[in-house]
Amino acid sequence: MLNKGLNLVRWQNDPQMSAEQLRRLVDEAVREAREAAATEGYFSARVEASLDEAAEPRMVVLRVEPGSRARVGDVVIRFSGPAAKDEEARELLKRVRDGWNLRRGTPFRQADWDASKRQAARELARWRYAAARIADSRALVDPQTARADLMVELESGPPFRFAGVHVTGTRRYPDDLVEHLNPVRAGDDYDRDKLVVYQRRLLESGYFASVQAEIEAQPQLAGAAPLRVAVIEAPSQHFEAGASYSTDAGPRIEARYSNNDVFDTAWRFKTGLRLDRKIQDFKLEFDTPPRAGGYWNNYFVRQRGSDIQNETTRELSFGVARNFGASLTPSALIVSGHLEEQRVTGDVTDTRHAVYLGHRRIFHKTDDLVSPRSGYYANVELGGAPPGLSTRQFLRGIAAASLFIPLGRDGDLLLRGQGGAVLAHTREGIPTTFLFRTGGDQTVRGYGFESIGVRQGDAVVGGRYLLVGSTEYTRWFGERWGLAAFLDAGDAWDSGVRSRPKVGYGLGGRFRTPIGPVRADLAYGEETHRVRLHFSVGYSF
Repeated sequence: MLNKGLNLVRWQNDPQMSAEQLRRLVDEAVREAREAAATEGYFSARVEASLDEAAEPRMVVLRVEPGSRARVGDVVIRFSGPAAKDEEARELLKRVRDGWNLRRGTPFRQADWDASKRQAARELARWRYAAARIADSRALVDPQTARADLMVELESGPPFRFAGVHVTGTRRYPDDLVEHLNPVRAGDDYDRDKLVVYQRRLLESGYFASVQAEIEAQPQLAGAAPLRVAVIEAPSQHFEAGASYSTDAGPRIEARYSNNDVFDTAWRFKTGLRLDRKIQDFKLEFDTPPRAGGYWNNYFVRQRGSDIQNETTRELSFGVARNFGASLTPSALIVSGHLEEQRVTGDVTDTRHAVYLGHRRIFHKTDDLVSPRSGYYANVELGGAPPGLSTRQFLRGIAAASLFIPLGRDGDLLLRGQGGAVLAHTREGIPTTFLFRTGGDQTVRGYGFESIGVRQGDAVVGGRYLLVGSTEYTRWFGERWGLAAFLDAGDAWDSGVRSRPKVGYGLGGRFRTPIGPVRADLAYGEETHRVRLHFSVGYSF
């Protein structure tokens, strides 16, 4: 720190240096070193400097005895303004206090003090009170006792509400295309999380390369703050290709092409190819432009082949999904047709078909979209295949949920659950897509990809029932690195209400990145008595 911050060091190789300038820099170095030590919490540092002008080159010795580092004592966080009396803001104020970084007993550093104040004001401004600011702050330091008592007052400012949308930057597309994906309405309370969702929905639509959505946090505009959305349009056509490796399926190559303005209509065309040792997938999609209320239709055709656990399938599917909802992951109504050829090692080929009618609903509320620490994610899908249009009529339901629970400042608990059932007399005649298998990187670790299911000869095929549960605790060391311990259990079976869940448990490393945590897990499967390495990025909901 001193090597980077002292003028004495910065100018030590100046060929024009004079004896008088050097003496002045030495005197300055004593003051600068003392101030630098104070920013790191050493308020009783003793600094001495000596200059040997007879030496060649001249020699300066700077001695620093830092003394005891000040630690945080009392912390007082006060609120003023309308938020202090707002019953609906009570949870928000608690979140500000709970998120305060400089706790009692932690080392006091000026950088941490400044960052903590900024973060507290930003958290208060997250909902309703967009103009929240630091009204007053004090750090009372006693060098004798090496203690720093902290006080910060946050002034909320008035409550903000959204007004209309003002769009800039569109050229190829009409402004109402941007407005149709807006999850907020005029008169709604200001909510930064909704703006983050809005920005991501616009970016993930493919129409735009850059999006900024924010209100003007001016108190005089609080009652009706215009939402200003600035966009930069992306090229209408895009191609990407890549290679990857997963511990579930080995090496993989992928290629995708999209055209987001087919015949200048804002219809979106997408095609994707994915090839690995177990799955070969090719898909064509057409999406309508977003309609008022955020609705859009997705038309698709898909050819999929798989060779998993000695079961080989070839499936052609096509259909339409009507997507709706003002969240990042919309709900959908689905109508699709499926034609499948299945072959299990040693058996003849079996042909199945189904017309499927389904409804998928998404529930999502987390503190962060990429690396959540608190909140939940859940999805439910109900559907079925009617008689006469399918080789086997059935009803199907599946639900999955992830619950994120922070345990203190450095611990996270993740609870996952998944359950499903297919109601039919037998699984025969039902396309494999609608049956259940489990096991792998983000389901039941310690087992191979989809290796848990119904045993049929040398193969593992899908069953009519599924139940999976997982508990994972992560202890974080610093901002990025973590160590996790986990226990997974699950089974897919074909009859009755009882199963024999397969259990896996182990330890893993975590590393936070902008695209979610990188997860490397070493898991032991009790059923197989084997240890497996699992590698994944982010969360699979």
